[in-house]
Amino acid sequence: MLRFVVRYFHWLARVPLAPQFFDALLLTWTALFHRETLRAIETLEAAALSLPGVSPKPHRFGGLGFVREGHEFAHVHGNGLLDVKLTRERAAEIVAAGLAEPHHVFGPSAWISFQLHTRADCDPALALLHTAMAAGPTKAE
Repeated sequence: MLRFVVRYFHWLARVPLAPQFFDALLLTWTALFHRETLRAIETLEAAALSLPGVSPKPHRFGGLGFVREGHEFAHVHGNGLLDVKLTRERAAEIVAAGLAEPHHVFGPSAWISFQLHTRADCDPALALLHTAMAAGPTKAE
C-alpha cells in the first residue's frame, strides 16, 4: 500500500501533516492486522535507540527517524519499512547481496529499504543500522 500511495499520491507529501497522518494510519493498520510486524517495529526501535549517540526524531514523511550527530541515518515507517542511508557503493553491495532492496522512492541511491515482518528480521535490520553508523554522519536527503 505504501508503494502505491508513494507512486500515485506523492504530491500529498507537500500537504502539511499529510505524510504523518498517513503513516499513523499505516501504524494503526499494522497494530490491528499485523501484530508480529508491530512487535518487530517496537523491538527495532528500542534496539536502535539504545545505540550510542542515537536519538529519535519524527521523520518528515512519517515514521520515526534515528539521528546521530545531528543527521538522520535511518527511519522506520508504520508498516515496518526501514530505510537506511549508507554510501552509494555500500548500498549497491547490500542490494546486490540480496540483503535489502533499493529505496522505495529514490531507487538505486545511498538509501536502501528493508521490510520488517517478524522479530527475526530485527537482527539483520540492526546490522544495517550498524553499517550506516560505521559510515559516519551523512546529510539527510
